Amino acid sequence: MERIRSISRWSFLIAGVCLLMLSGCATSGRNLVGPTTMQIALEPYPPDQLLSVGIQIFDAGDLDEKAMEKQHTSKEIRETEVQFMPYHLKTTLEQTGFWGEVRVVPKNSTGLDVMVRAKVLESQGEDLALDVYVVDRQGFVWIDRVYRDRLTKEDYEEVLIGKRGPFQNIYNAISNDIATVRRRMDPLSVQKLRRTTQLMFAAELLPEAYGDYVVENESGKLEVVRLPAEDDPMWQKVNQLSVRNQMFYDALNNTYDPFYRKMWGPYVDWRKYNLVEQISIRKARGDSIKKTFAGIAMIAAAVLLEVYDVNDASTIRDVLVIGGTQVVINGVNISKQAEIHRDTLRELADSFSSDAQTVRIELEGQTVALTGSVEEQMLQWQELLRELYNQEQSFPEMDVTDE
Repeated sequence: MERIRSISRWSFLIAGVCLLMLSGCATSGRNLVGPTTMQIALEPYPPDQLLSVGIQIFDAGDLDEKAMEKQHTSKEIRETEVQFMPYHLKTTLEQTGFWGEVRVVPKNSTGLDVMVRAKVLESQGEDLALDVYVVDRQGFVWIDRVYRDRLTKEDYEEVLIGKRGPFQNIYNAISNDIATVRRRMDPLSVQKLRRTTQLMFAAELLPEAYGDYVVENESGKLEVVRLPAEDDPMWQKVNQLSVRNQMFYDALNNTYDPFYRKMWGPYVDWRKYNLVEQISIRKARGDSIKKTFAGIAMIAAAVLLEVYDVNDASTIRDVLVIGGTQVVINGVNISKQAEIHRDTLRELADSFSSDAQTVRIELEGQTVALTGSVEEQMLQWQELLRELYNQEQSFPEMDVTDE
């Protein structure tokens, strides 16, 4: 009988150690952003001191199926939110009063003073991590940082369309960090940056005419070495093209605005649901592993009783085997329930899709359509600007619309 007690103690001690190891694997802190209040400009900058900001459509990161499943999301949702999130960052920056025009733009966009790029490292209802890189047109890096935060169900009670979204603390932190750099710039530095932006727009659009006005210095930054005469007809023509370039960005953002507002409700709801699902999945997985370990320990104890041929232990052995097997089965059932949660998330992804927008420009009584991805539209638009530059006639007025 003493041997039975010894075997039982060892069996349940093993099970107990397993459970303690599992319960001790809590998530440690990861330098989360935490509560962050948006900084607002106390006084508006004069018009000639306002910098334009372009926010590129975010990099979706690793879209591998296993990576998406690990993050409890899907490729379809990620491809949608990388267009939703930059527009919400735009609305955040616009509320601060620090900036001129703030727009969501394609890659390789021109004519913008400050460019914001971000790569999604993780994004679902509970966690968001963005690798953010902000650089100005001269090549000075303003931000190179990873922003992380974690939400609870209570955080979703404070969302307000266009104002405060999920993970607003991250958007506020990015906005504050960019504003901090801007506040340190003196008026002369701002003027140099704006001039570099203007000349680089001209150089990229018409390299044969303005390619040598800006050079890269020894530190790798862009430096203006020549200035065109303000009354030069060619330069005035370039300035007209610059205005039209901004019109393209406006037209593009006019397509994003209804998309952003249409997606607000479903996207926030998905995040809330995703958070609840992740908590359920985590609990189900934890319960499954704990119960499975406990069942295995009970069966192991029964096997030891059989090996040691303990007298009068048949009843104990049968109870351990039957009970342990049932516990393992229950654990498997919970794992199946967790899989159902994941299937539900995959079904939600089906509702997240956005068709490519077409920007139409009325020019000389004809409609010019820019189609395809935003990057393709950008290339088509730049080619159109080159054609306009080469025309001898004056520029007609253009009416920009979108659909």
